Amino acid sequence: MFAQADDTKNIINSEDTTFSYDGIKQLKWYEHILYNRPLRVFIVFLLVAVLVPVTIYQFHFIPSADFQLSIGSCLIPETARLPCGPGFIPQDECHAQCCYDVQRGFCFHRLPSRFSYILDRPWSQYLILHPRVPTLPFNSKNRLINLRLSISEESATHLSIYFYSAKERFEAGKRLYNKTYSYVVSSPEVNIQVKARQGTIFSTVRGPLIASDGIWEATFQLTNGTMYGLGEIPLSRGTTKMIYSHNKDFSSIPLIFAKYNGSYHGLLIDTVTPTEVTVQGDNELVVRSLTDTGLKFHLFVGPTPKDIMNDAMSFIGAKRKLEYWMLGAHICGTSGKELNEFLRTMTSTQIPFESHCGHRPIVLGSNRCEDTEAKYIKDVEDGANVIRQAKRRFVPHISPYIRYNEKANASKAPSCTILPEFELFMYRDPYTFEVYKGQVNEGEVMYPAYEIVSNHFLRRLWPLTTKLDGMFIENNWPLDISNKSIHDPSSYLAYFSEDINAALTDTPVWNMTLLDREKKYIFKHNTYGQESIRAIMNMSGVDFQPAVTSQWMNGEVLINRQNIDASWYNLHKELIRAAVGGISGHWLWSSPICGDTVNFDPARQSNLCAKWYMASTYFPMVRIESGVVPRDPSAFNGTYRNQMITALNRRLSFLPYFFTVLQNGPLLRPMFYQFPEADALEQVNTQFNVGDGLLIVPNIHVYQSYVHVTMPPGTWYEFWAGEKVNVTEGEIATIPTLESDFLTLIHGGSIIALQNDAELTAEATRTESSFSLIIALECYNSKTNCSAAGDLYLLPRLTFHFKATHEKLYITATGDDFTPVCAWPGNVIREDVKDVKVFGLDNQFNNYDTYRLIEEWIVLCNLENSDIIEFDLV
Repeated sequence: MFAQADDTKNIINSEDTTFSYDGIKQLKWYEHILYNRPLRVFIVFLLVAVLVPVTIYQFHFIPSADFQLSIGSCLIPETARLPCGPGFIPQDECHAQCCYDVQRGFCFHRLPSRFSYILDRPWSQYLILHPRVPTLPFNSKNRLINLRLSISEESATHLSIYFYSAKERFEAGKRLYNKTYSYVVSSPEVNIQVKARQGTIFSTVRGPLIASDGIWEATFQLTNGTMYGLGEIPLSRGTTKMIYSHNKDFSSIPLIFAKYNGSYHGLLIDTVTPTEVTVQGDNELVVRSLTDTGLKFHLFVGPTPKDIMNDAMSFIGAKRKLEYWMLGAHICGTSGKELNEFLRTMTSTQIPFESHCGHRPIVLGSNRCEDTEAKYIKDVEDGANVIRQAKRRFVPHISPYIRYNEKANASKAPSCTILPEFELFMYRDPYTFEVYKGQVNEGEVMYPAYEIVSNHFLRRLWPLTTKLDGMFIENNWPLDISNKSIHDPSSYLAYFSEDINAALTDTPVWNMTLLDREKKYIFKHNTYGQESIRAIMNMSGVDFQPAVTSQWMNGEVLINRQNIDASWYNLHKELIRAAVGGISGHWLWSSPICGDTVNFDPARQSNLCAKWYMASTYFPMVRIESGVVPRDPSAFNGTYRNQMITALNRRLSFLPYFFTVLQNGPLLRPMFYQFPEADALEQVNTQFNVGDGLLIVPNIHVYQSYVHVTMPPGTWYEFWAGEKVNVTEGEIATIPTLESDFLTLIHGGSIIALQNDAELTAEATRTESSFSLIIALECYNSKTNCSAAGDLYLLPRLTFHFKATHEKLYITATGDDFTPVCAWPGNVIREDVKDVKVFGLDNQFNNYDTYRLIEEWIVLCNLENSDIIEFDLV
């Protein structure tokens, strides 16, 4: 009986098991969840505990009182996080309204940031903006509670955006009817968007806007594509730059070019205080400025880089007084020799140069009576006389500070005492309130407050009677290498970074002040250079453009790059900075050949120095520093000396073309500027246009035997031999190059005038050497449909125009000032063309390699009595 029962049970269990298994196999996936209570509980918990908060976290806008204010999300990709305060700090120092990444130790803003300013009505420039969060993310100090925003339509292509304290004078923005942009300021959280034809060209991207007594911060985006500027091509993500005049400054105005939807627009950052600009991972620009008044930006609509340059130059007041001799080489220093001996050596070794700074740079003294001071002045003027006797120009180097002479106060002679004005107009130590004394080399110096000096002070200060042909104003940030440890600003400034600390290192202390203690020096530092320029030009009575180290929004000066170490890396960077500086509005730009610091070893770096001379062939201006460490060609021997002299002579040959180019545009140009529609060239920084007609590809690596050229649009020929480069636009051509030269290409459609027989100066070459023409034809469909054109600018009222077909050359002239060219003898410019090279003809017409050479005289003075000169090419 029990056995039967057991058997029955086994049968039933077997059937149940089979039935249940088949049923389970037929269940849907969601029925597994519905019929499984523990799993249901777990899923509900997951939804409540994870998904719902995440959904709310990402929901940015919810009602709050009468506003639609942002809660903000911390779910931001690492590359898009904006540092909240210093960024990498302990969690307990991260502001409560910020987010914190525990693993990276990084404090960052929500998106949108809660550190914004808000309005209770639609924006107008008369309204006051109030902070949403009352404290800073920097040590939780208070923010400015009253802020204004002024947006001014300066021109049809120029818009200014100005955030400023409501305590400052009210700034009424202009309004225009005809413009190529529009803007929207949204509320209640202030957000600015500017649109042009290509789309949104400026947006504050709902990032932080922070303002306080000491630190201002703004975040915006110009493009999701490529940017250029601040001395960089391209301006890469992760880059940080300081806008503060110091010994490693990028020198040009802080102008950024941005490419978006195939067009270009630009932004100029207008601030005189130490300002840090960082490019974030999503191309946001974070601008942090140690100011207490405001932040101002100028937006230029474009659509081409040239349009941006022209708008920027209009803003900075660019004016040029270029004289031909200024394009020749300038030397300061004598390679350890006496000045007379140095000049004889340079002449005997046939080294061309145009000007010299004299025995030594000029640093003005605090008195005029002492024997040492009188000898110093006489030494300077004797040097000027020696230079002029050698038929060179005297272009001294001058510093803006004043050598301090403590003996002058103790002198009995009334004429020897330091004038009371010297005490009155000097910057002072903030602690002792005595005249601040910095250090330059081994001596103590004082820093005049040039913005308030009297004319009597300036007349007293200038000791020289000799005429100056030009002037280099050095270290006018200004320089101070003294120990400043007692003036450590980190505990006083709301935000202080390594970049700001590095910028302040060799400048006067940040908190020195004037008698009235109105402003700390940190708030005026960037303008010091401009104020010293005006004062030095006023006291010296000159009317030419000086070359300066520090300018501020001043387009009337030449740029004098300083404190460059000799390295292959810096050679490349100086080419980039000269190109960016030129298109930013400073066409006349000099960079020291082989650097100008003591960090140069002639025995080990002769090859580098020779390459630098080759690069300087194409720089707008040339400066050779040959003082403590000699760098002029006479300091080298053999092959390297010959390469350096060849480079200087080649530059003299190119000067007619350079002088013509610089009448209407920069000389050295980045690829994105010259070919803005060529996408393949937008990030190229290893080749540069020289004017419209030439392309250089520097071989700036040790023993480099070839270069890679990303081919620009059009037809290109090797400049010296005329061989056509048969590579498609946008493709990369690998071309052999010489150790003794840079690859130079000429653009089809160009005609360039040279003077091949170089003399010892630019002016002598201009007078003595006949012209040569190089015609590079651009042919369309056939070899009988070709053309080329070019100009030769000689004088404000005389320019020659060249046009060519495959058969003929036509020469015409604009202007009537033929006397300097045609009044022979006594003409100061050569009047004839002795030979013509033609590239691009059929091989049957070529008589030398890949070009046709025509050696026949063309007298340009025939245009004095004729409208046109025709010349046969085949």
